[in-house]
Amino acid sequence: MARAKSSSSCSGRGGASLALRIATVALSVVSAVMTATAAAQPAAGGAAPTSGGVSYSDYSSLRYSLAATVICAALQAAAVWLEASGRAGEAKAAASLAELVDTAAQVLLYSSAALSFAVDDFGTCGRRVAGVCAAAGAFCLRVRASGAASLSAGVALSVSLYLKDVPVSDERKPEPRCGHGCHCHH
Repeated sequence: MARAKSSSSCSGRGGASLALRIATVALSVVSAVMTATAAAQPAAGGAAPTSGGVSYSDYSSLRYSLAATVICAALQAAAVWLEASGRAGEAKAAASLAELVDTAAQVLLYSSAALSFAVDDFGTCGRRVAGVCAAAGAFCLRVRASGAASLSAGVALSVSLYLKDVPVSDERKPEPRCGHGCHCHH
């Protein structure tokens, strides 16, 4: 679906779409910060994957999640600039780039959220041993909250694109013409 600059860019839908894009950037940043600061000391008597505490950097899945949300925030910041400046609809190449950015951002956000929600399974070895959450519940809680922020950012982006691309039923339709010119008075 190639997007072109439409009359909705000045309407409430265009403003709502832009606001949701900005929310996507903010939620992506929140998710990245929450992931980057996720760390916990092992609970008393609990087994931790390392002798000290546990951190996002101990798991490649969470390092990916952090990178994905940072990249998404940067991509969406560029998309906000393109949309706010009106450049996304000026040229076919810019519109195609905007669509590519949106698709990449959605993939990054949803995959990041999925990995964050899977934290319960980290270190379980097929559920034969207690996972990281048994020893570091605060860490898991923070990672899950990061996943929720990523998922919320993905939903905000999806709604933004929906508002931008789908016509609203109360928009004015062109008046029917009689075929004798635009000021026909029969």
